[in-house]
Amino acid sequence: MYQKRCTVDRSSFISHIGDTKITGSKGQVTIFIIIGILLVLAVTLVIFVRREIITFKPEEIIPTEKGKVENFITSCIDQVGNDALVRVGLQGGYIELPFEVIDDNTRRLDISPDLAVPYWAYGPETFIPSLPQIKEQIDEYLEKNVRDCLFTMQAFQETYDLIEKSELTANTEIVQNKVIFNLHWDVEIRSKGGEIITEVIDHVAESPIKLQDVYTVAKAIVEKEMETLKLEDVTQDLIALEHPDVPVAGMELSCSKKKWEVAKVKNTLLELLRINVHELKVKGTDYVEFPEDLPYYQNHYVWNVGTEFRHPEVSVLFNFDQTYPYTFSVTPLVGNKMQSSQLGGSDLLSFLCIQTWKFTYDMVYPVLVKVKDETTGYTFQIAFTVHVVRNNPERGEALPRPSYFINTVSDEDYCGAKNIPMTVFTHELVENENTGAYNREPLEEVQTSFTCLRYKCEMFQTEYDFGGRGDVAGYTTNFPYCVGGILRGMKDGYKESWERVVTEAGKEVDLDLVPVYELPASKIRIVKHHFADPKDIGPAVPLKAGELALVKVIFRKKDDLPKTPFHESSITKAQTKDQEAVEALDNLEFLAKADFSYELEVTVLSEEKYVGGYKGNWDVSWDALMDAEEVVLHVVSRDTNNEEQMFDLMLNTGEYSKYVPAPEIKS
Repeated sequence: MYQKRCTVDRSSFISHIGDTKITGSKGQVTIFIIIGILLVLAVTLVIFVRREIITFKPEEIIPTEKGKVENFITSCIDQVGNDALVRVGLQGGYIELPFEVIDDNTRRLDISPDLAVPYWAYGPETFIPSLPQIKEQIDEYLEKNVRDCLFTMQAFQETYDLIEKSELTANTEIVQNKVIFNLHWDVEIRSKGGEIITEVIDHVAESPIKLQDVYTVAKAIVEKEMETLKLEDVTQDLIALEHPDVPVAGMELSCSKKKWEVAKVKNTLLELLRINVHELKVKGTDYVEFPEDLPYYQNHYVWNVGTEFRHPEVSVLFNFDQTYPYTFSVTPLVGNKMQSSQLGGSDLLSFLCIQTWKFTYDMVYPVLVKVKDETTGYTFQIAFTVHVVRNNPERGEALPRPSYFINTVSDEDYCGAKNIPMTVFTHELVENENTGAYNREPLEEVQTSFTCLRYKCEMFQTEYDFGGRGDVAGYTTNFPYCVGGILRGMKDGYKESWERVVTEAGKEVDLDLVPVYELPASKIRIVKHHFADPKDIGPAVPLKAGELALVKVIFRKKDDLPKTPFHESSITKAQTKDQEAVEALDNLEFLAKADFSYELEVTVLSEEKYVGGYKGNWDVSWDALMDAEEVVLHVVSRDTNNEEQMFDLMLNTGEYSKYVPAPEIKS
């Protein structure tokens, strides 16, 4: 007997998944696998979400509020810190000017009624603030102003109360390419309902300003200026340019005196300085190069402050303006004019007049230097003074600068206010470093004068054994106050002497005067030697009628600058029937009472054309010079119209002069 069984029609069990048909037991397994995977994914997602919901505790919503408070504080640090950096840049490293700068207007350059830049260099002294000093000022500024900044924020005041648990302590870091403002300030923040929201302690903000870089450039410029006197050199070159309105030294065949208005000369020199100081560049910084057709500027106005100096993202601008305080003076003057001295032009020599002039300038002025970081536009400006005295760089005691508004006081009024007692000693000094000759002894009857800016005071004549002091010459008297005066001593037969003086009670000042000997031009004879080559030297012949000889002697000390020898004298000799009338007007001046070696230059002209000359060293014996009845100077010459030959003679005068006799001193 057969039992009944439940049967299943497998062919009817069909599942459709997409367009694929899965049949039989294999289809059932596939469905369960898919459902299992979906369940695992669902459980995993539920667990992950549940865990996130469970671990996200209510009190941890607060960081959003804490972040707001920190942003408020950081914003104030950033604002106050950058304000400090701007002040540091405008005022040469100072947020607040030191008292000694505020109290002394010779220590700063007043740009406007509200802005002054302290001098980093004034005269021989430097006043450069260090980076640690600048950092301390920024720290103090942050500590004083961050609190006020935060409390004035309307949004902060309306939302929070602040409980301070410590003082503000700043620690600024001036590092490469940025400034970091660190502020330690423990504060508790509460809601207006009194609920404690958070407590914040340390705060940081950064500025992209490259203070370290611009400071380094500014400091290097001032240090190099003190070492090389670059701005003085630029000023000296501008004076030596011989601009028609800024005369220095020269000679002209004319019977009309040359005259210059001092005011016009001053204004011309100021304009030259204004234009050319602005053109100065610093090698290694960002600047526009000079065109190739300006080689002088390429060679003289690109300042090399160091072989390792490389700051390509920094630019430097030098500026001088006539509105800046300055001092200017020029000597000699005739009244308020500069004019030439005339030789010749008398009734006997009406056809021959020579105008000669030589002026010396004192110029002291400030330069404003703007050092700019081109990546951020940040400017750091400094100032220093430039000093040229008697045409030479001189960073001794700095001359005082007048204010913008100068009281007009007469010489009598100024010199009448004498209340500072000082003593002056005068000496005769005979010295030749090259031979070792040296003698110094008291010199009486020296007339002295004292100048301060545009004021001149005639002082006393020195006396021997004044006040019973024995073997000394001098005097004691009161001087007017001046922080940069000049004391001068003059006596016939001596070179004028001067010393820069800061008047101070009880001070003693020494003036050394060097004796000179004047050889009359009538005792000097010029003879020519025709020169073809070293083996063909003609005999000595006198100057022809109408020929003019210029004679110059120069003595240099070891430390003299090339353009400013210690002693220089010149005369003009003319071969005319009225020669004695011309020669009576002039003398050739030598240093006296010792042997000296001079550079001798003789130039012979005919109708203003070069016909001969001499260049060489001349050893002059004092004993021979004292007894001289005649001095014969030999020159090389060529009697030819060949311009090439004459140019060769002029170019090689010094070499060809070796083949003619040396100067002769005859007793």
